[in-house]
Amino acid sequence: MSISVSGGAGGMGARLQDLRSEAGLLDAAGDDVRRWSGSVAAVAVHPDVTVATLLCPGEVAAVAGSVAAATIGVNGLLVVSTRLEGTAVVLRASATTYEFVDATQQRVLEALQDAAGFTLGAALPFLAIGGGLVLLGGAGAVLARPADWPALVLLARHVDPASLGRAGMDGLYDNPWLLESLTRTAPSLVQGTTWSLGTLLGGPAGGLALPFALSGGRWPTGTYEDAVGGLVNAGGLFGMFQDTGAVGVTLSDRLDGTFAPRSTAEIFEQQSAIGADRGKVQIVQVTNADGSSSFIVQIPGTQEWGPTRGDNPVDLTTNVRLMAGDSTLMQQQVAEAMRQAGIRQGDPVMLTGHSQGGITAAALASDPAFRQEFAVQSVVTGGSPIARFDIPDSVSVLSLEHDQDAVAMLEGRENPDRANWVTVERDLGTVRDGVLREASVGAAHGTGVYAETGAMVDRSDDPSVRAWREGVEQFFTGDATVTRWDVTAP
Repeated sequence: MSISVSGGAGGMGARLQDLRSEAGLLDAAGDDVRRWSGSVAAVAVHPDVTVATLLCPGEVAAVAGSVAAATIGVNGLLVVSTRLEGTAVVLRASATTYEFVDATQQRVLEALQDAAGFTLGAALPFLAIGGGLVLLGGAGAVLARPADWPALVLLARHVDPASLGRAGMDGLYDNPWLLESLTRTAPSLVQGTTWSLGTLLGGPAGGLALPFALSGGRWPTGTYEDAVGGLVNAGGLFGMFQDTGAVGVTLSDRLDGTFAPRSTAEIFEQQSAIGADRGKVQIVQVTNADGSSSFIVQIPGTQEWGPTRGDNPVDLTTNVRLMAGDSTLMQQQVAEAMRQAGIRQGDPVMLTGHSQGGITAAALASDPAFRQEFAVQSVVTGGSPIARFDIPDSVSVLSLEHDQDAVAMLEGRENPDRANWVTVERDLGTVRDGVLREASVGAAHGTGVYAETGAMVDRSDDPSVRAWREGVEQFFTGDATVTRWDVTAP
């Protein structure tokens, strides 16, 4: 199975950036040519030429004609400058128009997804009630005929809920488009279901009151962050998703340079290693030939799936709050670990993470205050839904995503096509003919298979990938020391 690459130096965003750069060059050239035309025009009124008019008027007239042709003629300098600046205007307008059309298409698509999800969610309670009545009616009819009882028992014996569940999951795995559609409509589906339940319980007024009350006034909404924020508020009413705890980290281990990643594949091998240890952040210090240091900060993926906070912030609470756009305790813990590791202002930093670790990395890179303290130059993620984070153009991004990985789809949007952002997608194949021995949506999210995809990135000749590798080479060469930091609550 091969990889597909979008964005980066070879992407459409880079070409649009090139259009704007070319427009700037043409605009500057137009200004220069216009200034030259003024210098040429000044020849016609030079004092020497004016005096010569009395002595040789024919020759002066010829000079005047030449000056006019060179300045305002068909191919004169003023005409050329106008053409250059006109072309610059067209190039800028073309780039802006493409971006506008692309953004409009995205907004329309998201609106359609929201409408579909809300409609389906609103119908679910009624469908459940109707389906239940049909089942009860059918069961009653069968029970009323004792002769049909043996067939009913035989049918029940042959129904295997586990097999049905596996068949459903296999269907989602083999049809990534369906999996993506479900993840993209999930926020609006929850809102629609809540509205429908409110309507059933309290009429039209209840249909508005229940979502409003549960979400803290955020529902109904078409904004992704408000949709997830409403879920956080609803959970908070029952003691869930409370992002509390003390900020404090402790040094756990000092390791030698063999634990330092030297490639994209090894980044995810190390992500797997720290993910196996509870609540650890790994910081790699790479000493460059000139004595300066670069740092790789590796953040683990989700370890605790309960909706209530324990002493480990690498949990479900951090997940939902990050996707709601909230600042989290985990971000503060990572920043504190970086301070204690001796990362100074100006030291180049690469943030890496798998799953939640990648979301945390993207959130940190999007935070102006964090970037003011730490010189974030690169972000590397695997299986992380980060398309909605406002990562600046000064930070290079490499996002690895598998077509069958539902987690990478949870933000409901494609990664932006920008010169600084490379997205690598990989189709893992079908359940029967794919690359995984035990193909499942969960297996597609594993760090091991992302390490395999990382190895494909390391071998790729794609121009965007090559440019990314060249830009981050300093993080993979030089002497390295490795520390691991415990970020569980002290």
